[in-house]
Amino acid sequence: MDTIHVSRRGFLQASGGLFLVASVGEVFAADEPKFGVDGMPHGWVDNPLVFVAIAPDGMVTITCHRAEMGQGVRTGVPLIIADELEADWSKVRVVQAEGDELKYGNQDTDGSRTTRHWFAPLRRCGAAGRQMLEGAAAARWGVPVSEVKAANHVVTHTSGKTLGYGELAEDAAKQPVPKAAELKLKDPKDFRYIGKGKIPIVDGFDITTGRAMYAQDIVLPDMLYAVVARSPVYGGTIASFDAAEAMKVPGVVKVIEIKQTPVPSAFQPLAGVAVIADNTWAAMQGRKALKISWNDGPNGSYSSDTYRAGLEASAAKPGKEVRTHGDVGKAMSTAAKTLKADYYVPHLAQASMEPPAATARVKDGKCVVWTCAQSPEAARNDVAKRLDMKRDDVTVNVTLLGGGFGRKSKADFAVEAALCAKETDGKPVKVVWTREDDLHHSYYHTVS
Repeated sequence: MDTIHVSRRGFLQASGGLFLVASVGEVFAADEPKFGVDGMPHGWVDNPLVFVAIAPDGMVTITCHRAEMGQGVRTGVPLIIADELEADWSKVRVVQAEGDELKYGNQDTDGSRTTRHWFAPLRRCGAAGRQMLEGAAAARWGVPVSEVKAANHVVTHTSGKTLGYGELAEDAAKQPVPKAAELKLKDPKDFRYIGKGKIPIVDGFDITTGRAMYAQDIVLPDMLYAVVARSPVYGGTIASFDAAEAMKVPGVVKVIEIKQTPVPSAFQPLAGVAVIADNTWAAMQGRKALKISWNDGPNGSYSSDTYRAGLEASAAKPGKEVRTHGDVGKAMSTAAKTLKADYYVPHLAQASMEPPAATARVKDGKCVVWTCAQSPEAARNDVAKRLDMKRDDVTVNVTLLGGGFGRKSKADFAVEAALCAKETDGKPVKVVWTREDDLHHSYYHTVS
């Protein structure tokens, strides 16, 4: 089992022998909004020509369109497809999809929904690929498709003749993609990989040996590094700033202002000042040397203690009765012993092990981003909007995520990187959030 940390586009450019991915073909997307998979933006896609590529040597490349943040999705997604495809797992490798929901369907890796929502479409994807291989073999031999069967990377005729997947890939790509009603899904008792617990995490070796590439690990030629001094209060703005001392720090090359997004800002960058340098340490020291005067705005007087007191006072008042069953008041009054406890949950940051990070390069009217995005399509759209670019001029490459918990589905750090890169004459810029940045400027879970 091989794992490649490159974009699908880069992989296709480097490999001249991929045939099953010859065309995107028809995509099966949801017709009407419903709960579950059909209710996701951009719905689902179950076309093997989108997710599966087979090389002449039989190597099967499966694209994972969801983000890996420790939950094993880069194993689960290809495993489901491979099982129905009847692929030999030792001849399967995984590539990561860039952000493109028009092609791959919904890519928002939130809410523990990937397997729940995508299990059926991914099974159909694998089954369709298997039947296309069987159809190609039947056509090659001039026999009814009912006389051939795909199993473990080989299609066999009742006579005993065999053809490997690599030999059939080019012809299989020309086969019509079966409609859902025409698919023959496996009986679950015949699953080879699903539910067996025998397939190791595809990124396990790289993770445990330090080879895995997270957003914080991205290094590109001529790359610059940036940290941002952000408004200490949500919705605050910059009254003034002086970058003179910051520019004296060795290694600092530029200081730029990041304009405030009007409140409510959704998940766009707060007002801030970015210090761009040729190394992270210089950027951090330059930020310390900044002189900034902030306008805190309407949230400047917010106090979590005051808010808590208000919540507790409200919770102590009689509630609205919406359903009655029994008489709890009477039961409490006659109980031999009663217990009372108050529970309070404060504002909580997601605090994933890897703080947010993003690298961007803006050159020739296009922007390329490398980031730990749970929702790469959101990052793509937000960057395009903020840079006044077309969606097609923005590419978002997804790295491994060192945890996410929903925080990394918000693309503010990717937008910050793009804004910095716009000011550096084509040089890539990596915006690094420190642990303190992450805790101070998270999108907190609410008090309860």
